[in-house]
Amino acid sequence: MPQLSTGFVIAGAYADKLRRVLFAQLRDEIKKGAIESKQVAYRAGELNRLLFEILVNKLKIDKGDVVRIRIEYELKDGDIEWKLDTLRVEAFRRIPDEEVDKAVKEVISAAKEVLERPVSEEERAWTEAKEREVEREVAARREEIVAAKVEEEYKPPTRIADALSVGKTRSGEELLILKDEKGGNVGLVILSPIDGKTKAKIIVVHGKEAYSAETILEEDIEQITSNTEKIVEITNNISYKKIGKQDAEKVIKQKLEELY
Repeated sequence: MPQLSTGFVIAGAYADKLRRVLFAQLRDEIKKGAIESKQVAYRAGELNRLLFEILVNKLKIDKGDVVRIRIEYELKDGDIEWKLDTLRVEAFRRIPDEEVDKAVKEVISAAKEVLERPVSEEERAWTEAKEREVEREVAARREEIVAAKVEEEYKPPTRIADALSVGKTRSGEELLILKDEKGGNVGLVILSPIDGKTKAKIIVVHGKEAYSAETILEEDIEQITSNTEKIVEITNNISYKKIGKQDAEKVIKQKLEELY
């Protein structure tokens, strides 16, 4: 008896993969007229509805999880007869086998009811999605997660003990070198005038990592540079974001070269 197997596939694309595998298996039978392609599509859709109930409504699978679906079937009298008692679903989240088996059995026992109810928008989105579309969606979601991690806030990476003014750039920014408690250079503060206030960009390089932070200060640049204790306090209490060390060193070097 033939068996349909999706292989390992991201869950959001299970329906597309199942359809494609079934059509590939029955390609010759369709050509011979043993079954019509529309009937293959219909039976694939029927099975995909049951799988949606199992994966999404019962197991709460995410589109980016991995699943493998296997089921035997019989081609008879121009139709496909699914052997539902052979349906096996593997979910890699990881969900306990007994939980998966329970969900499969519950849906199979209520198969008539599941297939008779209207198709929801969520079900349509899952069962009509193409594998490549879902892969792009999952990849985009991963990129968002990575970007969010980059934007995480961090505590000051090291204790700042002093901020020494080293002069102005040609564009009117005031630069202050940051020093740690051992007197080593650990970063730079870039002060820029903005509507009577001052924008402070802080870059700290610590070990193999670099961090940056920005804030708006109420005082003008002259007031701030005459009271560097405030800058030191800010650098030790502000929240930082991680940046590339090479990028940080490049900015520091560029700003220092702009001094006149």
